[in-house]
Amino acid sequence: MDTVPDAWFAELLTRLRASDFRTFTRLDVEQACATVGWTLEGGGRVSIPGTPSGGQIADDPISGGERCAHLSIVIATIEPEQFRRYLESTVATWGAPTWLCGLSDLDVGWVDGDALRTLALSGRGRVSLRIESLDADAHRRWRNWTTQYRYPALVDEDDRVPTDEHDIADTSADEYAVGYTWSAGSTRRGSEIWSVYTLGHLRGLLTDLLAGVHLAIRALGPGPEPLVLHFFDRDKTPDRYAQLELSPTEIRLRAFTTATTRPHLDRLGFVDCGDGSATRMWPTDQPRAAATVTVVFLHRVGLGSENLTMTESGNPLPLDHFSVDLQVDLAGEGSLAPSAVLESFERPLGVHSAPAEAADQGGEDE
Repeated sequence: MDTVPDAWFAELLTRLRASDFRTFTRLDVEQACATVGWTLEGGGRVSIPGTPSGGQIADDPISGGERCAHLSIVIATIEPEQFRRYLESTVATWGAPTWLCGLSDLDVGWVDGDALRTLALSGRGRVSLRIESLDADAHRRWRNWTTQYRYPALVDEDDRVPTDEHDIADTSADEYAVGYTWSAGSTRRGSEIWSVYTLGHLRGLLTDLLAGVHLAIRALGPGPEPLVLHFFDRDKTPDRYAQLELSPTEIRLRAFTTATTRPHLDRLGFVDCGDGSATRMWPTDQPRAAATVTVVFLHRVGLGSENLTMTESGNPLPLDHFSVDLQVDLAGEGSLAPSAVLESFERPLGVHSAPAEAADQGGEDE
C-alpha cells in the first residue's frame, strides 16, 4: 500500500483550507497552487511534493459557455480500513463533514462558502482530495439528473431484462449517469432521488449500492443493523416478495417459499430454511452476481413491471440519516412509494404472516 505521513497530510489539508480559489476560474486555481509553492506543469498537471502523482487541474462546465476549474490530488492507495486515519485528520483540520455519499465508492464532503472540498475513497483503494466550486458540483448533479430521463431510449432491447443468472457481463443497461446510490449526514448530498427504469438498470444500481455500502462499512465501520432492501408488488402477495440483505460479512437474498416460488428458488440455487423461506448467499465481493440473481428472480415471479416497489430498512453505517436514494419506476409512472400499510413488509422475513397482515389492514396504494 502507498501511504503518506500523518504530519504531511495534515499540513496539506491546512494549506488547502487556507488557499483562496476565488471564483474557481482556471487562472484562480493555478494562482492558488502557485501561492503555496507548487509547480504548474503542462496539461493541467501540478507538481506537489510528497504525493504519488501530484495534482491535476481540469475544467468543469457550468452553464452555456461558462466554465470553472477544479483541483484533484491523489494522496495514497490503501486498504479501506485505513481510510479512517485520513478521515480523522481531515475532520481535525476541516471540521465535521457536511455529507457522505457513494455510488460504488465513498465521498465525504465539506461545504465552505462557495467551495466544496471532498475526501474520496475509490473501490480500488485510492484516496484523493478534490476542491471545486459548489456551483460546478450542482451543475454536474443536475446534468446527470436530466440525463437519466433519456436513459431508457439508450438501452438495447435485449439488455432491458436480465434472464440468465449466470451472465454477469456489463451491457448497455449499465451505461447510466448517477451521482450516488446512498447518502448520509447532517445535510443531504443533494435533492436527487435517482429513478430506476428497467430491470437491467436495477441490476447495475444494486451492484453499485452493494459495493459502495460495503466499501463504506470497511472504511467507516459497521452500523447497528444490516441494510435490507424489500421488493414487493402493490398487491402485497407473498409470491412476489424478496429481501436483499447486506451485512459486513455476506450478501443474502431471501424469499417466501410458496407453490409458485419454489420452482424458481430451486433453479436459482436457493436453500430452504425450513421456516417458510429460502435463501441464497454470496461473499461481499460478489455484488454483481447477487444483483443478477435478484433481478432474475424478480422477473420470473412477475415483478418486472410497474407493480414493483422497493423500500429499505436497517442502518448499515455508523452515520445519521442514512438513505438509499433510488426509486424504482419501471413503467415511468412516477413515484410508486408505498403507503404506511406496507411497512409490515419491512419486518424480518421470519415473520411469515407479514403479507397477510398488510393485506388485512386494507390501506390504499398510492
